[in-house]
Amino acid sequence: MNVFIESFHLVRIESKDYIYKIELDQNELNWLKNEGFNQFFVSKHPILLHKNDVIHINDQTYPLQIGLVTLTPEFEKKFRYDGPLGCVYHQDHSDFYLFSPVAKEVSVVIHEDEYQMTYEEPIWKTRVHGNLEGKTYTYKIRLVDQFKEVKDPYTVAASTKGSHIVDWNQTIPIKQTNIKVKNYVDTVIYEGHIRDMSIGLDVTSKGLYEGVIEYSDALKGSVLEYIKKLGMTHLQVLPVFDFEGVDDVLKDGLYNWGYNPSQYFSLEGWYSKHPEDPYDRINGLKKIINFAHDLKLGINMDVVYNHVYQFKTFPYDDIVPGYFYRHDRHHQMTDASYCGNDIETRNYMVRRLIVDSLSHFVKNFQIDGFRFDLMGLMDIETMHEIEKKLKEINPYIMLYGEGWNMQTEVPTRQRSNMHNQALFPKYAHFNDFYRNTMKGELHGDKLGYTMGNNHLSNKAMQSILGSPHLFLSPNQSINYVECHDNLTYYDKMLLSYDNEDQKFKVYQDFANHLIAISQGVPFYHAGQEFYRTKKGIENSYRSPDSINQIEWNTHGENVQKLRKLLKLRKKYNLYRQTSYKDNVTIQKEKHLLIYKLESNQEILIHYIKNDFELEALTTHGGKLIFPSQKALTKGKSLIVDQPGIYIIYIKK
Repeated sequence: MNVFIESFHLVRIESKDYIYKIELDQNELNWLKNEGFNQFFVSKHPILLHKNDVIHINDQTYPLQIGLVTLTPEFEKKFRYDGPLGCVYHQDHSDFYLFSPVAKEVSVVIHEDEYQMTYEEPIWKTRVHGNLEGKTYTYKIRLVDQFKEVKDPYTVAASTKGSHIVDWNQTIPIKQTNIKVKNYVDTVIYEGHIRDMSIGLDVTSKGLYEGVIEYSDALKGSVLEYIKKLGMTHLQVLPVFDFEGVDDVLKDGLYNWGYNPSQYFSLEGWYSKHPEDPYDRINGLKKIINFAHDLKLGINMDVVYNHVYQFKTFPYDDIVPGYFYRHDRHHQMTDASYCGNDIETRNYMVRRLIVDSLSHFVKNFQIDGFRFDLMGLMDIETMHEIEKKLKEINPYIMLYGEGWNMQTEVPTRQRSNMHNQALFPKYAHFNDFYRNTMKGELHGDKLGYTMGNNHLSNKAMQSILGSPHLFLSPNQSINYVECHDNLTYYDKMLLSYDNEDQKFKVYQDFANHLIAISQGVPFYHAGQEFYRTKKGIENSYRSPDSINQIEWNTHGENVQKLRKLLKLRKKYNLYRQTSYKDNVTIQKEKHLLIYKLESNQEILIHYIKNDFELEALTTHGGKLIFPSQKALTKGKSLIVDQPGIYIIYIKK
């Protein structure tokens, strides 16, 4: 016989036996109904979730299991809490706070010593005297009739030994960020994976945090210095909070991008020189951020709040069963993320954990922005709360993500996807319309506009204008042709054509240059400026270094051209408009696109060409300031025969 608490006043018993006597700690229970193998009883008084652990049926005692009660709206509304959570360290004592309205007993285990915690609805708390700095800790929790040791979901410092109590003052000081973004269109984002960026370089700390700030002869500087000199304003790093799928000690054995969240406040040890030392992880990331801010380069963090790696091992389900995860109307966990579970961002304490995690990285690491993985699975109210709290800390924070419209239990108008962009306009979205137009698709138009497909000219014009059919403002459009997932642009060409061809590099230059001049936010995947390939692997999330590492080749003309074009973007405000205006026009003349930007002082005319035909372009008496490929000036004409962008400057 199994007995479950289904709500504050409802018990479900799995049994067909006739129940003639039922008792629950001075609480009267009355039969409600039978449904198949289940019998339901209603209690006169609310069931005490933190006390009632047994029930007496027909003079026998049974454990009272936590059932569907944690999934009810009543539970969610009743148990909301805004005080401290986790471990709060002081030199002479440390305070511990854990949210669990359903636990019957909780203690904190520090090293080998155990300290009982007391319940003050809806949290358990205790104060432990003495200097506990550096010690490991876990919680020992009894939900029903068994104890289990569980990590603190608010752990801010981890090592191979577990969660640690740390003195934040013993970490290296973090400088206040000097990155101030008023409009997203003023930024240029470069996406990179910590290991990929340095594992193949001539640096000491290959594949580690410090690897991207150490001097490399090959780059004539550090990775971050190269990124800054290229013209980027922000480096977006793939996840650096603690994730699964790698070995922190035997680092070369496994590879992972990091989209397997294990802990949301502490850092990944795979990138650490000394993963057994929690301070080394913290200091490793702080060194990157301080170095970047000295260069006036922002650091954005890729975050994954739509799922966790293992719902059974992630600590929350052993603290408040069911509450952390999204369920359908049949009370089954949903899997819209295709990762085995979806996080229920609409629950108050789950939303709070997300906001607290983000606030932790903004306050303690001075992170400049966040890219939300599968943002469409989150709800708009959560995104508003994130924006509100983070902008109280840093008014210039960047917020953007994958706004795909995914099937989820969240009502359509509450989903954080591109279709609802007007409901949370301060967030930008990865523009897959731009990507598919310029790069092509695996199914559909296999050749993108930048590969010579003129059937996509009309879509290309919309894309270049900042996709006004999709967004309220160019600030919301992140323009890209490749990122960490899906095929790189170069590999897409390899798939779309029978043989590798020299024209591939011309096409990729063309795509890279289009991103730079389009209205919206330019986004570049690390290495695409020198034709990065992953040998045809579309989803390399756990492929070896031979597939993922960046083969740096930064001294070619292709890199110099992109650098020059990004300087022009920075120089002319016309490229960085925050609304859709009449002074930005584009039209088609035969197979050419003519993109015109005009102010009171100047005109920029862009000839956008996607074929290898020889033709003459009129300069209108202006000056050629940028050619994607070779161009000959002949009188008032420009002679070109390769795809690319050819920019004419006219001073009024």
